[in-house]
Amino acid sequence: MRVFNLLKLGLYTLVLTLLLGSARAGVLTFEHNIEFSGATPPEGAAPWLTATFDDSFGGANTVRLTMSTSGLTDAEFVSQWYFNFDPDLVPSRLSVSAVDLSDVGPTTLSLGVDTFQADGDGKYDILFDFPPPPGQFADKFTAGEQVVVDFTYISPIDVNSFDFLSAPAGGHGPFLSAAHVQGIGPNDGDSGWVAPGGDVPPQQIPEPGILALLGTGLLGMTLLGRRRRKVD
Repeated sequence: MRVFNLLKLGLYTLVLTLLLGSARAGVLTFEHNIEFSGATPPEGAAPWLTATFDDSFGGANTVRLTMSTSGLTDAEFVSQWYFNFDPDLVPSRLSVSAVDLSDVGPTTLSLGVDTFQADGDGKYDILFDFPPPPGQFADKFTAGEQVVVDFTYISPIDVNSFDFLSAPAGGHGPFLSAAHVQGIGPNDGDSGWVAPGGDVPPQQIPEPGILALLGTGLLGMTLLGRRRRKVD
């Protein structure tokens, strides 16, 4: 009887976890692998930039964003990076706290509904501006670096809150994100606009705890089935 009750508890936990898990998807990654403006693409292999949203930090109202330039090379750097936000929510009510800005200099965050236009194309709700200080290359958001920030809203959000396309505004797109890469080419004088390409939505990865409970629940159902067969 005790084993049977534990199995029932495992099944109830599985159902509850699946219901709650739909509200917190885990991890969402944008791989910036196309140059959309017709300018010069970065020299390295795509994806040149990666943006990863993770809602396992800081409670139900917080999502962590990690911006990585692992695909850039040499003197290439990011000067602006754009994102979108749930159109049913208000971007200006987001607050941001720096987790890791050690690789770059001053960073400016701007928020507004369809306010920021990337290269005359789509309009975005969130803009990170990494102004390159004149003559201070070390303070630029250069190849192989990352920036980590936490977004906190006035009510619960998850990674799906940032999984929206830019508002159409002519030109190319819409895109889930966009960024301006400079310092491209033999003389470091070219630039290009990059975004996630392809028609496949970015992969959403369930959190490890959800996967573990799912496995426990499935195991419980298997054991319960075996127990019933033996009784019969």
